[in-house]
Amino acid sequence: MEIPVPSVMKQKPAWLRELFPWEQKTLRVNGRNMAYLDEGSRGARPVLLLHGNPTWGFLYRDFLDPLVKAGYRAVVPDWIGSGYSDHPRVDAALTLAHHIADLVSLIDQLDLRGFVIVGQDWGGPQGVGAALQRLDRLAALVLMNTWLYTDYVGKFHQSPLPWTTWHAPLIGQLLMKRFKVLSHAGPSAITRRGMTDAQKRGYHHVFDEPDSDHVVLTWPRTIPLREGDRGWADMTMIQRRLPELARTPTLLLWAPEDAVFPIEYANRLKELMPHAEGPILFERASHFLQDDRGPDLVAAIIPFLNSAAGNRV
Repeated sequence: MEIPVPSVMKQKPAWLRELFPWEQKTLRVNGRNMAYLDEGSRGARPVLLLHGNPTWGFLYRDFLDPLVKAGYRAVVPDWIGSGYSDHPRVDAALTLAHHIADLVSLIDQLDLRGFVIVGQDWGGPQGVGAALQRLDRLAALVLMNTWLYTDYVGKFHQSPLPWTTWHAPLIGQLLMKRFKVLSHAGPSAITRRGMTDAQKRGYHHVFDEPDSDHVVLTWPRTIPLREGDRGWADMTMIQRRLPELARTPTLLLWAPEDAVFPIEYANRLKELMPHAEGPILFERASHFLQDDRGPDLVAAIIPFLNSAAGNRV
């Protein structure tokens, strides 16, 4: 298979290069540009590092060098609508099914074989959803503060504030798009370790352009809470097919202080995937545990991958 030659993304701002020095690349996926990092030997096992809302590849900056030094290939996409990927202004272009199809396209175009999915938040269902379309190429899974099912709904997703307020037709648009309560105050608002101004800006600047953050509102509105909701059929399909992953080495890493996906979500995943190792708990971390405890997380991931799959394909 001929591997496409990716073009290089526009130059990152100078202030970001010290925090995020890796070369941003891009491929066309389903008619849109998906930005990604691709570090390490092409012959090494690919590890797909998948973020959620409202972050981008910057979330995994502590993972790249350790994985590459351990002999792995780190591939870090920005989901369409986020980071340095295209930011469609059409809500219907940012569904769960679209994100899954976009990742399948990236996997196919880069001809990734024996790959590992590392997913948190939306990186879980979108990553596993894509992996289920390419099971013959999947080597292992690492899941962190995420979910893959419709039969458990925690307190956060039933709460009037902030959850149902975000979904309100008028006030949700006002909060998310005018005041940018998530895109400009997500990771920095709940950090456990604290962030410098530059780190806060690193997360938020990709949504500085007006009307560039449709995905930040679409993702919450795509979480299926009842039959008929957007994303219900896709998530039901993922849950139904989880038994097909019974022979796939799986590791659960969890921040129990996360209000969005607390430990009950890990317990339900463990029931559905009893072969999974863990959950290994990481205190002093919240929803964005990769930022709070990045070096510790990757230090747990590498031995698991060495044992479960090895760093060569």
